[in-house]
Amino acid sequence: MSLSLLPTASPPRAGSTTPAPLVGRLGAALASRGIVYCQWKGHGKRERWESGRGDIDLLVAASSWADFNDVLSELGFKLALSPAGREAAGIVHYFGLDQRTGQIIHLHVYQRLVIGLPWRAHYRLPLERALLESATLREGSSGVFKTAAPELELIVAILRLSLRHSPVDLLRRDSPRWLDGALSEVDRLEDNVAPEVVFAALRKHLPEVSGSLFTRCRAAIQPGSTPWRRLRAHRALTRALAAHRARPTPFGIVERLWSRAFPRGQWLASGGSVVALLGGDGSGKSTCADALDAWLAPSLATLHVHLGRPKRSLATLAVGGLLKLARAIHAKPRFLAHLELLRYACTARDRHAVYSRAHRFASAGGIAICERYPLPVSWALAGPSEAQGQALAADSPVATKVRRWERRCYERMAEPDVVFLLQLDAETAVSRKPTEPAEYVRKRARLTAETDWSGTGARIIDAAQPLPEVVARLKAELWSSL
Repeated sequence: MSLSLLPTASPPRAGSTTPAPLVGRLGAALASRGIVYCQWKGHGKRERWESGRGDIDLLVAASSWADFNDVLSELGFKLALSPAGREAAGIVHYFGLDQRTGQIIHLHVYQRLVIGLPWRAHYRLPLERALLESATLREGSSGVFKTAAPELELIVAILRLSLRHSPVDLLRRDSPRWLDGALSEVDRLEDNVAPEVVFAALRKHLPEVSGSLFTRCRAAIQPGSTPWRRLRAHRALTRALAAHRARPTPFGIVERLWSRAFPRGQWLASGGSVVALLGGDGSGKSTCADALDAWLAPSLATLHVHLGRPKRSLATLAVGGLLKLARAIHAKPRFLAHLELLRYACTARDRHAVYSRAHRFASAGGIAICERYPLPVSWALAGPSEAQGQALAADSPVATKVRRWERRCYERMAEPDVVFLLQLDAETAVSRKPTEPAEYVRKRARLTAETDWSGTGARIIDAAQPLPEVVARLKAELWSSL
């Protein structure tokens, strides 16, 4: 796959036309293609999901699924999947880059209307056809996506809130915090529809839930309702919906606990990427890597590693400690030279361990952001000791074998999927890195500039630009490569 520069992916410059908001383009594309869909909840929170701080919940008809995927592909959305147990069947996630703001837009897409928590018993409501047939652009909605009839939205909202209650509520003195924001949406819907219309829709589309049970569920989510009242309504509703119940996967609860302890975003269905950030000292690799990690991690599974400074293993620590001790007692130069070479070999082993972790992570669908990735052309910056001109004083059959083993550690490292080279002139690098010796920074900047990167497919980024422009360019280029 070519990794050449893609000018169309770069951020808008002065005098260029600012791209339209991604959600606006999505709404227009769905309308022009005649996609049968609706935003079945949350359309009153446009500012939240348009800024990437929340997701957009869309229900899509099976007959429109192929066209819907074509639209998302044209707009640059990426399909992502949750680990088993974190999502019910028929629900997937898409993420798109809004180049106007640099924010990631999250689509939570349903083929079946499923309510309830996936790590507990959850329920498929047979209301998809009714919701989709009533969908239209309504006054007071987000103005971007079609929404269903308010009586159907109200039914789904009250049933969904009732199913969220659990025995944990008995331990709370006050109402659950999530209920406060949800009730404002219920109140808004009730202001737009008469009760008799709601009960008529309930009898027609969901006869399993009687009018009296629906009234109990509505009363149970009131702020002054007792926990016991909520649990009784929850139990009655689960019995009524028993025919539509789905059990969680055997490890659903375990996966939920794991995700709470170690939160992580979704995994890309098309496979992840190993992304290498290269450049001389002072070019902004760490700053840009941190910015990309902070941008991606809330949405997608992301790993940030530094192959230039890998976590040291016990062997590396032991050899390093022995080397310090040998220097302190003024050991023989020959012994010191061999210890120094051994430390470089241990570092090579540590780098290969980090490399393996990054590639395993990407194979599972994650994005691994790697600083100082040891490509063969950049071994002079991070590679075998011999390529860096280090530990050359060790001269013996043992040293030859150690060097051969060290080199093999680097030769076994495959190329990354995407390479970014942050290009910066030597003098600017020196001014940005006052904590390092000027000649050291200048030398590494020159090595970077003199290296032939053409065979690596590296995307050249001008790191002399202001940081926001550099980060925006990296975001656009990275997203286009996923």
